[in-house]
Amino acid sequence: MKRLIRSTLLMAKMVTAPPPRTADEWARENRIMPSTSPIPGPFDPDTNPYMRPVAWAFAQPCYNRVTFVMGTQMGKSVTMENIAGHRLDEDPTPIMYVTPTRPLIVSTVEPKFMDMFRECGSLLAKYDWRRSSITTKWIGGIKFRFAWAGSATELAADSAGLVLVDEVDRIVNTSEGDTTEVIEARGDAYVDSKIGYTATPTHGKVEKRRDDRTGLEHWQTAKAAALGSAVWRLWQSGTRHEWAVPCPECLEYFVPWSGLLWWPGQGTEKECTPDEAARTARLCCPNHGCMIEDKWRPWMNRRGVPVAPGQSVTPAQRMGDQVHAGEVVGTADTEGSTHYSIWVSGLCSFAAKKTYGFLAKKLLAAQISGDPGKLLAVHNTGFGEVYSETGDVPSWEEIKMLQWPYALGELVLEPIKIYGTVDVQKNRLVYVTRAWFLGMGSALLEHGELWGPTDQDEVWDQLGELLGTEYGGRGIDLLGIDIGYRDDQVYQFINAHKSQAIALRGRDKLDKPFKLERVEQDRKGKTRKRGDARWAFDSPLAKRWVHSRIVRAQQTDAGRRPGWWLLPIGVNDDYCKQLVGEEWVESEGRFKQVGENHYLDCEAMQYVLALRDKLHRKRKGALTRDELARKVDPKATPPEEVAPDPEPSPPASAPDNEPTPPQAPAKKARFKVKRRRR
Repeated sequence: MKRLIRSTLLMAKMVTAPPPRTADEWARENRIMPSTSPIPGPFDPDTNPYMRPVAWAFAQPCYNRVTFVMGTQMGKSVTMENIAGHRLDEDPTPIMYVTPTRPLIVSTVEPKFMDMFRECGSLLAKYDWRRSSITTKWIGGIKFRFAWAGSATELAADSAGLVLVDEVDRIVNTSEGDTTEVIEARGDAYVDSKIGYTATPTHGKVEKRRDDRTGLEHWQTAKAAALGSAVWRLWQSGTRHEWAVPCPECLEYFVPWSGLLWWPGQGTEKECTPDEAARTARLCCPNHGCMIEDKWRPWMNRRGVPVAPGQSVTPAQRMGDQVHAGEVVGTADTEGSTHYSIWVSGLCSFAAKKTYGFLAKKLLAAQISGDPGKLLAVHNTGFGEVYSETGDVPSWEEIKMLQWPYALGELVLEPIKIYGTVDVQKNRLVYVTRAWFLGMGSALLEHGELWGPTDQDEVWDQLGELLGTEYGGRGIDLLGIDIGYRDDQVYQFINAHKSQAIALRGRDKLDKPFKLERVEQDRKGKTRKRGDARWAFDSPLAKRWVHSRIVRAQQTDAGRRPGWWLLPIGVNDDYCKQLVGEEWVESEGRFKQVGENHYLDCEAMQYVLALRDKLHRKRKGALTRDELARKVDPKATPPEEVAPDPEPSPPASAPDNEPTPPQAPAKKARFKVKRRRR
């Protein structure tokens, strides 16, 4: 009878007990953010409402994995701290926090967690100062440990009921295989274990597509080969929620992303400058074209909701002076998944600095520069989106169709530099000469092969003659030679042509685009008398830049951007085929050779020489391709342009008139040149 009464009371308690608190609710009552944080004082989850679904998912028994993806300065780290503090305080379990490297733990992560332990009275009372160290903390007899992914021993040392993995895309695999699989095995000993992943995404190619059932645009699931970002692969394997917000004018919901950011003259010749974009940028509602000012960002976030493919959101409801959030309706296509995943655009960031204008300025400046590295950084850190630096490289036939109306060896304008680059083979030297102009514009002058055994002097004498070539009275300023083969002959040539030639060496991976290396020994281990030097460079980075220029030349707005990359009439088939002799494999983060690639190597070295001489900083007075066409031939009909999509009308608070585009320089007729040998 007593057992029956106890079980009845227990069941009544379970029915009447309030639902478990989330990490956000715990943090509101317990956390005081330090003075060094962006928003010091009592923790307020209303600051970044898009993190509430993340905290909620960690509290749900139906999810054993949670992945959240977004840009920088959006609250990812503090949410991880709240989740760990909540579990240690109210539902104790061993926790492992994984970062890419140990120095990151020592310098950044561990001090932040110690601030949280000191700020929260209940955690501080449980903290065991005697047993704790930098990498291991003991709170109420429960172990909280930091581990770094580069060490297989660290990852395999303990089991944990909760594993939190920060910056997944910067984690490298260990000798034991896929690091994420090794990490997930740490929770196998716990029936109710959970693992959380977060990061700012990196490389990948994905598409947005409108769902005809709901009217919302969603990221489509991409093939694994198209994704180099580990956290994005994790995200698309889960429920694929996205943060949707209401338009303050029409009250209908949409998912913000970089493609909805607007500035005056976007994609046309009348496009404003990056500084003007910072003052006038708006977010365009895809439902009715409403132009939204940045001041509405907090208002939209407070009414935001997570929505998965297959679900829709009813419009926000206006009731008197109040506007209430819409309701998520419908069944998600990913219903039943035990992996909750959510993506939030950087356009929803709580950071006061990360305004629509700030992001527009960054994006427009990167587009104008054409630098794939800058575009990657802006899309990743600013918008929280994956980005492919190369895209689908066209066929060699399409490359040949990019020929511009000038002849081989002809200068379209007076260049600031002319470079030659050479790829050394056993029986020939493959070379490319290219003229470079302001704003990283360039035009191919010549390409070819010098045949002969490269361990003999004759072919190097031919290269000396090539170095003396003049194009319209301008000689080659610098010759870069690949040192990967026949290094003794290369250094002999360089020492005979000091200040005119340098050695280059491609690396599969480098911590910077290029750097100087001293070579004290030859291949046989003998000391070099002169202490020769070479310039090592990131070969994949340089080749991706070349491919990005090819893709960019095919875009409809190519004529309106500086940084053109021209091919002359008469470029041969072999040159075009070799430019696509390697394909970038996004999932592996490397190039795969599919044919001859010597001209691609030469063009990659051209980019390195331009970087070395800081040509990317010389932008003042740079011409677009359309301006170039009018400058070299004033009588020619300007190239036909694709009419841009009509721009939505800016709001009343925006300037009445678009900024006046800069005037093109005075027109100058193109001059033809003849090649001669010195």
